[in-house]
Amino acid sequence: MKAALSQRGRIPFFYKKSDKEFQLDPYERYESMVSRQSALHLADGLWDSYPMQAVLDFAAPFYPSSQVAHILEIGCGVGRWIATLAQTFPKADCWGIDYSYQMLKRAREFWVDQTDIHIDLSSKGFSNILNIKGHRLKNLNFGLAKASALPFNYESQDLIINSFLLDRLDDPARGLAEMYRVLRPKGKLILITPLNFSKAAHWKAYYPPIKLFQLLGQIGFEVLDWQEEILINEPLDFHGNSVRWKCIGFAAQRKD
Repeated sequence: MKAALSQRGRIPFFYKKSDKEFQLDPYERYESMVSRQSALHLADGLWDSYPMQAVLDFAAPFYPSSQVAHILEIGCGVGRWIATLAQTFPKADCWGIDYSYQMLKRAREFWVDQTDIHIDLSSKGFSNILNIKGHRLKNLNFGLAKASALPFNYESQDLIINSFLLDRLDDPARGLAEMYRVLRPKGKLILITPLNFSKAAHWKAYYPPIKLFQLLGQIGFEVLDWQEEILINEPLDFHGNSVRWKCIGFAAQRKD
């Protein structure tokens, strides 16, 4: 693994994120993004269940058969998915990578430092502040990096996971190629995406979904499972309003 370029608040930086990049990144905004993502991914009690459970359900059949594994989540946000795997595979070496320092800071303090968090969604109609107890997972690490330049060695990971990431990348094809690079032979990639692209060029390059399927084969992946109707309702407030995401999910294996 590459050495960190710097460190901030016990989060290693593998990418030199400039002041301008910090300012332009919406995921560095604590109140609007970190609080919202914490509520979505850590506060199941608000919603009576985990809103993103469909992601975990799709992925579970493709997890490693061995307890000893190297597992990487790219775009980990506040760390729910990779922390779930760190708990399921206590002997595994688990890493969560994200481009947002504020997300990583929340992930580390909650999942590694065992810091309790307090979520106030009174602006969304909830009357009580929710207190959630933190965890201390010793096999989990977090770091700041870009998906296009992962700090991991060639053929070092047994499993790579990500959700709601691909359509946010500047260069999705390069990101997928980088995931392929760090996967071991027969290593698996599990990816969930709503294909909610914001650039016309990306719509042209990766839509309809058959184009993405073909790209995986060109890179060197063998698709093990492909589903185009993974429906996720992301709750917004106490009244029950939500955003409905129609996602594609696939599990793929590095061929060689």
